[in-house]
Amino acid sequence: MKKKIALFFLILLFFLFFLIKYNVENNTIFFQKYKNIFPQYVKNEIRETLTFFNSFFTKNKQNFIFKKTDKINLRSDTLSKDLSIFTNPNLIFTGPRAYFASNNDRLFVVTGTGILMSERFELINSNKEKIIFETIKTNLDKFLFEYKKKNPEKFFTSTVKSVLILNEEIYISLITKSRGSSNIINKSNNCFRHEILKGKLNLKEIKFQPFFKINDCRPVYHDYVGGTLSDYKKDKILYTVGDFAVCEHPSFISENNFEYCKENNSQVMKSYLGKILEININNGSSNIISLGHDNPQGLYYDKINNLVISTEHGPQGGDEINLNISPSKDNIKNYGYPIASYGEHYGFPDKSVDYLYKFAPLHKSHIKFGFIEPVKYFVPSIGISPIDKYKNKIFVGSLGNDIEEGDLSIHTFEIDDKYQLNNHEIFKVYNRVRDIHVVNNIKKIFFFFETTGSIAIIDMN
Repeated sequence: MKKKIALFFLILLFFLFFLIKYNVENNTIFFQKYKNIFPQYVKNEIRETLTFFNSFFTKNKQNFIFKKTDKINLRSDTLSKDLSIFTNPNLIFTGPRAYFASNNDRLFVVTGTGILMSERFELINSNKEKIIFETIKTNLDKFLFEYKKKNPEKFFTSTVKSVLILNEEIYISLITKSRGSSNIINKSNNCFRHEILKGKLNLKEIKFQPFFKINDCRPVYHDYVGGTLSDYKKDKILYTVGDFAVCEHPSFISENNFEYCKENNSQVMKSYLGKILEININNGSSNIISLGHDNPQGLYYDKINNLVISTEHGPQGGDEINLNISPSKDNIKNYGYPIASYGEHYGFPDKSVDYLYKFAPLHKSHIKFGFIEPVKYFVPSIGISPIDKYKNKIFVGSLGNDIEEGDLSIHTFEIDDKYQLNNHEIFKVYNRVRDIHVVNNIKKIFFFFETTGSIAIIDMN
């Protein structure tokens, strides 16, 4: 009898596992409707379990096949294109994030857990039924080892944050963890910090080496860390660094322990937290070009107009698009966080969070306090993430969960010669848009939809 009961529960467990897996992978109406009834910790445990099992299927895969699953008609006054969607469900649970980079003839994808793959542009066609990406052997596991052990941290945390290819070198941005005593600003034996790796581009195998690391450490890892890379001026790249949500997340704040928020590192020049940096690719030297950032996610450098366009998550509300006109280490711009923000602290207007405003007041006006105003802000937040530009059109992706607030969508704007954003349009795609990559020489725009593990393509011909 006991064996029959055990067998019944085992069958029930497998049924529930594959039921959840099917609904998550296919982003079903059932999943969209009921996913938010579960507490976040339950969703985290479900995702961790699925990720654990998925890792056995992806560990030694030679290629990832993305099958055409949908086509969305993007019709509006300023855009009339089809969005072709190619899906590989394994990529839901290999990060779930993924990011794009490209050279002259290939598109590269790296997952949040360090799987690197590529395909030739000539074989990426929105009219095909499938696209096959071949994996590239790397030593990224060496740098992600601490995360892939079953520690207090999750099994497969998305620590890779961005990828960039420049001059046949490939750069990977990630959060690394080291144990033991550490140096500046760390107050724990566990030290989480931003790092960039560099390797020679090779389709067979890439040996990454440490290239750039910031000293600022934090004892707890969260995803509010930026980490986006972009091409910049001659011999330089750009790098966004978040503030680790030190004035927002319970692991850093309480009425009795508020030290990390008191440090206000986004406004302190000795710290690289809450900054956008320029880094020399020849010697790794770095300079701050802007400060006062919360969690800068999207980053684009317009070479023709010498303009940095960035996006950043606000606290509760207050997501921003910011412009840095004529950026320079000799003219450092300040965007105000956490002194100024159009968002509020989580829990507002409850009196229990009043103490947060002492060191992070979040004044609504930026310019009144000597800061740069965002060119666009969103209240409520849209979960703003990537940004890229095609001609005079700007594409912005959103994450979040509330489709009616502009989440799970692609936002477009037209930028004029006075750097104003006009003709804001929203295209619902019902997916968390993690990355956007414009490839001008083939006139295509690529999107990574992390909800369904999909690559979406717009042909701009």
